[in-house]
Amino acid sequence: MYSDPVHHLPEDNLPASQPERRIIRAPGSRIWAWLVLAAVMIAGFVATYRVFVVSSQGQILDHAALASAEVRLQSLHAASVSLLADLPIVVAAISAAGFLVLTLWRRRWAASLIVALTFAAANFTTQMLKVLLDRPELANGVPYYTGNSLPSGHVTFATATFAAVFLLVAPRWRSTVGLVGMIFSATVGVATFFDGWHRPADIVAAYLVVGLWTLIGGFIIYRVSADYNVISARSRAKHASLSEILLWLLAVVGVGGSVGMLFLGLGELPTHFDQVTPSLRWFMFGTTLIGGAACLVCALLTSFFRWEAGREAARDRRYGVR
Repeated sequence: MYSDPVHHLPEDNLPASQPERRIIRAPGSRIWAWLVLAAVMIAGFVATYRVFVVSSQGQILDHAALASAEVRLQSLHAASVSLLADLPIVVAAISAAGFLVLTLWRRRWAASLIVALTFAAANFTTQMLKVLLDRPELANGVPYYTGNSLPSGHVTFATATFAAVFLLVAPRWRSTVGLVGMIFSATVGVATFFDGWHRPADIVAAYLVVGLWTLIGGFIIYRVSADYNVISARSRAKHASLSEILLWLLAVVGVGGSVGMLFLGLGELPTHFDQVTPSLRWFMFGTTLIGGAACLVCALLTSFFRWEAGREAARDRRYGVR
C-alpha cells in the first residue's frame, strides 16, 4: 500500500513558542509612595478648608471671586446660562458612557467593580464633609447662606466619572485620558463657579476628594487587576507623553497665575466684605485657581500612575515585541 511520505521540519524551522511575560516590577509595589501622595491630597484639602473657610480674609477672598463671577453671569444670554447649568450632567454622561464601553469591551469586571465603588465613595465623602465640616459665621460681612458648601457635589460627580475611565484604561492611554479629563473637569469647575453655585475653594476641595479616592481605587486595582497595568519594555508609555507634559505646564500656569493675582491684589482686599468691589481681578483669581487645581491634580495622578505601573522585562527579539 502506498502512503504519502512524512516530511519532518528541521528543528530550527519549528515555530517558536510565545514565552510567558516576565514581570520585573509589580504594579503598585511602592506602598510608601501611595501613602505620601494620599497625604498630600489630604493636606491640600485641609489647607483649602483652613484658608478659605475658617479664616476671615480667606472667606472674603473666596466670596469676592464668587461675587465677581455673578456680575459677569448677568451679562450672559439665557441660553449660555442654561448651557453652563447643564454642563456637569453632559460631562458625566459622556464619561459614564466611556466607562460602560470599556467595561463591556475589555471585560475588566473586577476593576469595574472597584471603580464603581470608588466613584460612590468619592461622592459619599463629599456629602459627608458638607455635613461634618463647619463654616463659621464671622463678623466680616460675608453672606452665610445655608452654612458649609465645601466640597462641591456637582464637581465631585463630574470629575469622579472621568476618574473611573482613567482607572479602567491601559497605561498607554492614561495620559490622554488625564488631559481630556482635566479639560472637562476644569470646564465643569469654572462653569459651576461662573454660574454662581460654588465658591472656588469648594471646587478645589472637590478635585482633592476625587484625587484621594482615585489613589485608593487605583492602588486596589493595581493589586487585584495587575495584568493590564504592566508596561512592556519597549512601550512608550514608560516615558512622559506630550499630554502629561502639557498637564504640568498648564498646572504651573494656572497655579502660578492665581498666586500672582493673589499677591498683586492682597493689599487691596478689605477686612469687611461690604467694602469689596467685584472686579475682573477677583474673577480671574477664582478662574485660574480652579483651572490650576484641576491641572495639578490630574498631572500628579497621571505621572504617578505611570511611575507606579508594573514593568515587563525585555523580550528576546526572536519572539517579537509586545
